[in-house]
Amino acid sequence: MRDNYAVKLRSTIAKKDGCFLQIFSAYNTVSDFTMNQQRTLYFVVTCLLTVTLFLEGCNFLQPAGQANDQIPDCISRGWPQDNSDLQPDPSLVFGTLDNGLRYIIMANHEPEKRVAVALDVQAGSLYETEEQQGLAHYLEHMVFNGTSHYPPGTLVEYFQSIGMEFGADTNAHTSYDETVFRLLLPDGRRKTMDTGLVVMTDYARGALLLEQEVEKERGIILAEKRSRNSAQSRAYKAGMKFSFAGTRVAERDVIGTDKILKRANSALLRQYYDTWYRPENMILVVVGDTDTEMVRQLIRNRFSRIRAADLPVHCPDFGKVAETGTAALYLHEPDLGATSLNIDSVWNIAPHPASRAGQIRRLTEYTAATMFNNRLQHLVNLNGSPLIQANFFTGTLVRRLGYASIDARTTAQNWKPALKLLDTSLRQALLYGFSDAELARAKNEIITMLKKQAQMAESRNSQALAGEIVTVLNKNQVILSPDQELTLFTPVLKMMSADEATDAFRGLWHERRLVEVLGTADLKDNAFPPETAILKTYEAAEHAAVAPWIDNDRAAFPYLPFSDHPAVVTEHRAYHAIGVDSYQLSSGVILNVKQTDFHAGELNVTVVLGRGRMSEPVPGLGLLTESVVNESGVGGLTREQLAAALASYNSSVHFLVEKDCFLFRGRGVRAESELLFQLLASHVQDPAFRPGAYQRSMKKLTQMYGQLERSVEGVMQLRGERFLAGGDLHYGLVPLAALQKIKLEQIRTWLVPILKAEKLEISVVGDFNREKIIQLACRYFNGNRVAESAVQVESKVSFPAGKELRVQVPSESNKALVAVAWPTDDFWDISRTRRLNILASVLDDRLRKQIREELGATYSPFVYNRSSRVVPGYGVLLSRMIVAPKQAELLLEKLKTVGTKL
Repeated sequence: MRDNYAVKLRSTIAKKDGCFLQIFSAYNTVSDFTMNQQRTLYFVVTCLLTVTLFLEGCNFLQPAGQANDQIPDCISRGWPQDNSDLQPDPSLVFGTLDNGLRYIIMANHEPEKRVAVALDVQAGSLYETEEQQGLAHYLEHMVFNGTSHYPPGTLVEYFQSIGMEFGADTNAHTSYDETVFRLLLPDGRRKTMDTGLVVMTDYARGALLLEQEVEKERGIILAEKRSRNSAQSRAYKAGMKFSFAGTRVAERDVIGTDKILKRANSALLRQYYDTWYRPENMILVVVGDTDTEMVRQLIRNRFSRIRAADLPVHCPDFGKVAETGTAALYLHEPDLGATSLNIDSVWNIAPHPASRAGQIRRLTEYTAATMFNNRLQHLVNLNGSPLIQANFFTGTLVRRLGYASIDARTTAQNWKPALKLLDTSLRQALLYGFSDAELARAKNEIITMLKKQAQMAESRNSQALAGEIVTVLNKNQVILSPDQELTLFTPVLKMMSADEATDAFRGLWHERRLVEVLGTADLKDNAFPPETAILKTYEAAEHAAVAPWIDNDRAAFPYLPFSDHPAVVTEHRAYHAIGVDSYQLSSGVILNVKQTDFHAGELNVTVVLGRGRMSEPVPGLGLLTESVVNESGVGGLTREQLAAALASYNSSVHFLVEKDCFLFRGRGVRAESELLFQLLASHVQDPAFRPGAYQRSMKKLTQMYGQLERSVEGVMQLRGERFLAGGDLHYGLVPLAALQKIKLEQIRTWLVPILKAEKLEISVVGDFNREKIIQLACRYFNGNRVAESAVQVESKVSFPAGKELRVQVPSESNKALVAVAWPTDDFWDISRTRRLNILASVLDDRLRKQIREELGATYSPFVYNRSSRVVPGYGVLLSRMIVAPKQAELLLEKLKTVGTKL
């Protein structure tokens, strides 16, 4: 079982004052954009630092290092299956060179003619000495700045010359225990593959690490550190230090310290590079549309020549966490706009070989986690619940630490009842366990997921597969195919008892308890220190009586009495050039179908109607409506009941309010075509607008606003987008005060008439039976839909040529956002829109060279064109970057200059 669930997502919050300058300048020239609203309410901070660079390397011959029998324990050898009773995915080709470098090759054909290559260096920030903190990540940057085969400044240009995109096709990340470099090659021909492997050998042992390049990159590293400074990252780091105190994880920030970064030099970087970038500490992964035997030969030709430096390897002391006692962490961080609660347990583990028993144990834990998450979602959905969201996570970190975590969000005023409710739910599970009904639902959900993974195995993306292989290997697990997982886990799940799942859940909760309150809750004025107040609240909850969990009522789907008088096809048009057939139904519905086996056995269905946000009687209504409808389920079933009823199926539907339409997006598998149409029809014909869903939506959106208002990136969404549209409230986000005035009945009054009678269009794309789809559309959408679309609200969009917006943002993050925009045009001259998109790419590349690389003033300048599909003549070309506040004015002028020259 892959540890898909084993990622702790800390919902954290951040603090302090400080002003960050955000500047938007508008210039009269060419281009359009309609910024997509950020639909995710909260950001998840992980320890990975992704660097969107794209460069490569060569072969660097060095004297042999330690002999194989002298390799220390912190450098892995062989493959996980060597000491396991599990056999790996038979489609994988494994190999080991004489110098110790290991490789995996896998033929895969999605996307066609593309090949993903990953070089996994099994060392990261935990392997740094005290004097090297941040150098693992610094070094990740430096291999792009000059190697044996590619002098400084030439690698990106080479990639661009063969059609690879800067960022998307070649990048890297550094973590606690790994540094991974990735390429997505444009084809699998011998010459292309050989060149890609030359680049990877340069990364491995050919980095030049020239002193002038180290100095040049220093500003970029510091700019990245600045751009990543946020309320979320500060709280995440505080949580990691607290939870894993006593270990090296608590002492290492992947990006490093200013002190070390400012004095890093070639010699210091070379010391880390030569110690840990050694062939026996690397795994090369190649997945894609190419000849595996050819790739094997090329790997031998290129990588057999590299040697480790003649340096001793001293394994770091990873440390241990305390395993007894209860402790509390408090952090006042208003910048995140919400209060986060955590109840955690942590423990030490010893690295151990992969095994069938271990996989089954993880499966049982995953099953228990699924049941507990279902309970938490029920608590969130209760009317008047103090919880806004809650999740349970469990897993391992760097193969030496285990954790179990309940992670929830609430308001500042409700942290005490929320903490008590979480503790009660935890003790209910620990004391009384789970029921057979809960287990049946979890089994259905997991078996359905396993079946879908097996069915979609041939459609997996090569780049994602390469990343997954690296992740599994670095956890020392055997790589299983989806078919192997289905075969292994299905009988185990069918035989699993509720008692076994309960025992697994209990095993995740060790004696150590960590309680965290982070965010907007201000506990500093209490009679006790904040940590004492938290512990007293927790101890009171622990001593309260607990009754067994009561299962929810079960409901069945479908529940609507669908008509036996289907519509009929009145007209058929074939668009052969794009492979689409369009059918006019007697009900007024238009059905478009396009068959493709791009994802074998899967189909996607969209139901589109109305004018979306452009028909809002009140600005902001669409944002709230989208959330309320998705939270409400359907008329006959709550969201929770619907999820339980569909546990055995893959089908799902999500509602969107776009700028120019309302859209129900459905996804399922071929065998569930009828169920998917029933689900879509239920959403359209029997929508729900539940008061509890309205209240939860308003709380979530209020917290989202609170977070956005305290970051420069957030203020760009709140005010920058609207500024660039001349103040039109249909762009960006409406002021929170306006949103909070919208009532539930306004949502119902606006949406119900549209869903009931307006003309709609259904589009089906995927692997399906055409006649079956036509029959389903005629049966489930047979009502008379002839009403014209609602009148579009008159738009007042205008580009603010020559104007400037300056906003002071109260936040602790010491950074500014500078943006310059030029007007373009709408979307519908396709040739012009394509040229504008290319223009944006050219400007983006110039900013990378002139501001990122030459000045080192920003980490990731970003340029894009947005041509409106709704407002005639409106579009924006926007360039933006995160910079130091003291450099904002200078870089604003530089941005103008570079853009104007274009």
